Amino acid sequence: MTSSYKRSLYSSIVRIVANVVMIGAVFLGMYMASRSPMSSMSTFCLWFFGISIPVWMGAFALIRKIRQVYADEGATYIELPRQGASLVYWRVLEQPQHHLGIVR
Repeated sequence: MTSSYKRSLYSSIVRIVANVVMIGAVFLGMYMASRSPMSSMSTFCLWFFGISIPVWMGAFALIRKIRQVYADEGATYIELPRQGASLVYWRVLEQPQHHLGIVR
């Protein structure tokens, strides 16, 4: 398997798992809200966001790690000033056949 295939596969798996956990968070939040009808909205928000925010933070961190480990050929992660870690593609150009300004 190539790096781009592995990166795509593993990133998709992480997103699918995070979405399934989100569906579970909705059901759990609704169940917990039904147990306390006086404060159902705040209970739902507490459970839903209490689960969803850490799940998506973990998913984004894991996807970033997957992109670092399975980068394309010719691509590396480097720290850019004021931008943080960025995926950079390197390309080597051929030497020109003639030099500008020098005529022989």
